[in-house]
Amino acid sequence: MHGSQSKTSLIILAALVFWLGTKVAHADDALQDFLAETLTAASGKYNFPAVAAVIQIGGEVVAEAAHGVRARDRQEAVTVDDRWHIGSNTKALTATMIARLVEQDIIRFEDSLAELLPTLANEMDPAYRSITLMQLLANTAGLPALTDGEELSQFETVIKSNPDVVAQRKAIARYYLSEPPTSVAGSFAYSNLGFIIAASIAETRTNKSWEKLISEYVFHPLGINNAGFGAPGSAKIVNQPRGHRKNWWGRLKPVEPDDEHSDNFQAFGPAGTINISLKDWMRFAQDQLDGVHGRGKLLDATTYRKLHTPVTGNYALGWGAAYQPEESGTLLLLTHSGSNGYWLAEIRIMPKRDIIVLSAINSGDAAADEAIKYIRRRIVERLKPYE
Repeated sequence: MHGSQSKTSLIILAALVFWLGTKVAHADDALQDFLAETLTAASGKYNFPAVAAVIQIGGEVVAEAAHGVRARDRQEAVTVDDRWHIGSNTKALTATMIARLVEQDIIRFEDSLAELLPTLANEMDPAYRSITLMQLLANTAGLPALTDGEELSQFETVIKSNPDVVAQRKAIARYYLSEPPTSVAGSFAYSNLGFIIAASIAETRTNKSWEKLISEYVFHPLGINNAGFGAPGSAKIVNQPRGHRKNWWGRLKPVEPDDEHSDNFQAFGPAGTINISLKDWMRFAQDQLDGVHGRGKLLDATTYRKLHTPVTGNYALGWGAAYQPEESGTLLLLTHSGSNGYWLAEIRIMPKRDIIVLSAINSGDAAADEAIKYIRRRIVERLKPYE
């Protein structure tokens, strides 16, 4: 090896050692042990198959842990790299994708449904014609929730004659916008339909499916590769966690990913069908946090602010948001949770101390909900993120 090559190699090696040392230095052994102990305690207390969580502070992962098995009665252990179904947390990604289209002047938040869907304007109930794109994303459009069995049965009837998912979403917009509103426009009423219709508008304007738009406008720019749609994994091998539902005897049983009931219908996607590893979900979360501080990658600072500003109560555009009353403009919390009944996932972004916490469980019953609350409470008590 020549002298110049040797010197260059030593410089590169020194830089690599420094970088690795910097990454390791950010790990908090005590916090790592605390998180692992918290997940183990939650598992024993609430009896779910598996849980995983990641804590990131100042852009660095300081603790990550996974506990349990991918499928009950199987031996495959979950890992921090596994994918989790995040349910309605999908809404924040859909809203962000829509916001990117807004910044490209393809659509506007202030556009009315009559303007956005002119071919449907005459068929719409008059109350919907002046509803805006922003109201769809803020759950103030007056649409049904689309959460109970009867509503989902009608939803299936609407989409079943259309094999193409984009056509299904158009049919959804046509049907539900022709029906009378179920709540007063401008008042908050949680609705999965608002996000599905907003995505259908985006599909019409771009000639691309919501799935392609999410990949192009959110996944790819952020380097998200370990993600997909619907129940994760293969039916042949237990290579990803399974969702779980209770059988007749009240025992949790795994739901195979090829089971037709393993997730909501594909057309439901914009409101809640993304599966993703916690590490890749953290990429999205960190960009949202960076956006709060004016350095996000996907959007301008003013657009992040619009996404994160409540329209009614504490609900913004795909986010629950809380601001500090005595300090106008100080965002304390961005949060959401999601479940299709077989999974439960939660995101909490706390900008005051640049803390992000992601957690997920592969069951979605009441015990899982209590477990997520238990994990959240312990982490908040430990980190004191609002001080």
